[in-house]
Amino acid sequence: MINSDHSAVTLHFSSVNKQKHGPSFWKFNASLVNDVNFVTLIAESVPEWLNEFNKVTDKRVLWDLIKYKIRQVSMKYSKERAREKRERVSNIENMLQTCEENCSRCPSKENSEQLEVLKIEYDIYQELAEGAIIRSKPTWYEKGQRSHKYF
Repeated sequence: MINSDHSAVTLHFSSVNKQKHGPSFWKFNASLVNDVNFVTLIAESVPEWLNEFNKVTDKRVLWDLIKYKIRQVSMKYSKERAREKRERVSNIENMLQTCEENCSRCPSKENSEQLEVLKIEYDIYQELAEGAIIRSKPTWYEKGQRSHKYF
């Protein structure tokens, strides 16, 4: 018989299968640094967070808590911005379709000018999407996906 000066520890685990899993890791969207509204939001929030965590004495723990808050705010802000952009693109597409129908029914100078303005605005959003696709190609290459188009 083994004699020990330690007490036995019993662990009971609840079901882990019921846990909802999200993405495994998060990377900061660097384009948010150029967004004045986001920078202002973070700058105004940091003093509030420091006040919220004023009882934390360890600077490393404080920094981790602030990074956690920045992550939360960044994700929420990015999702809201993406939702607004989707709504804006959808509205432009609907207005573009309506304007094209108006031009086909009644081809006037005002209708054609409005159509051109909407096309330019829609093209701006399309260029932004193409830029995101171009920026993701190095990621595809890094993950082993190669284009065989030219070889």
